[in-house]
Amino acid sequence: MELHATVGAAASDIDDDESCANIYCHDAEQNYCFSLLRFPEDTKIEVMVRDQLTAHVNDLSVRLTGDTIDVELDARTAARLDGHTHYVIHLAPGEHDPVALRAALKEIFDGKSGYRDDSASA
Repeated sequence: MELHATVGAAASDIDDDESCANIYCHDAEQNYCFSLLRFPEDTKIEVMVRDQLTAHVNDLSVRLTGDTIDVELDARTAARLDGHTHYVIHLAPGEHDPVALRAALKEIFDGKSGYRDDSASA
């Protein structure tokens, strides 16, 4: 699934027990949302698509480039959501904070192996 999205991202606030690291992507034309979040004490990552369809996973494949976030979900997880195993999220130039996005993804994937940051080489 291809999304042309505005993206918000935040790392968790160590002084706030309810805080989490998250990224939130919204494609206004398709009215489609995609997000990842993880609380500091959790081992699982929450994947949310559309409007509150969620699944919790141990890991997933996410690759950040200079202008996209490429996401791969296993078939079982995709079936629990809306069936898509591959997402290409096109980042709108000037519509996201690349430093905050990298920080949030790094925190979401702390101790995991599924995240690759190729944004510096793009």
